[in-house]
Amino acid sequence: MANVTVLAVLPSIRLGLADMLASHGHTVVPEEESSDGTIWVLDAPSAPVLDALMAQRYSDSPRAAVILSDEPGMSNQLARAGLRGWACLARDVDGDQLDLAVRSAEAGLVLLDLPIASTSLAVPASLAAPAPLTEPLTARELQVLQLVAQGLPNKGIARRLGISENTAKFHVASLCGKLGASSRTEAVTIAARRGLILL
Repeated sequence: MANVTVLAVLPSIRLGLADMLASHGHTVVPEEESSDGTIWVLDAPSAPVLDALMAQRYSDSPRAAVILSDEPGMSNQLARAGLRGWACLARDVDGDQLDLAVRSAEAGLVLLDLPIASTSLAVPASLAAPAPLTEPLTARELQVLQLVAQGLPNKGIARRLGISENTAKFHVASLCGKLGASSRTEAVTIAARRGLILL
């Protein structure tokens, strides 16, 4: 099992976590005896402790850590820390969860409990998959869209497709309307995001 150093502000929490870890076969090591191979278990880490953790990204032998925190966004900070392995769990962790977290971090894995993962990995609404088009683009509109993406003006589109400039302008206006775009550039951006064209 792993050598573990428990860091917590309250002695009662530090002792409780140390007991849980020892009951699962881990060796609890005082902070001053901690080495690079020792896994840190941190309860609600303070800013200076987090800074020390973030400095791991510059280390030749990054450490593994288990963080117990109810703070939203903590796992995003840890992802940038350059740790060898890490886990982020809610502070009301039980012994089995803590044991699994330590073993996962020691193995170089990342472990998040479900509430933290669902918050950390949630896709912002601005990046969510767009709603389906209310009316699909026609084959001709897709051709026009590809030419718009290449930067051709209406006259160039008309010449390339053998249609009138007014017809090209009509197709551009129609595809902008269907995509909900207010400009040609926005139409290309939306279409690329939807996978309708390749840039």
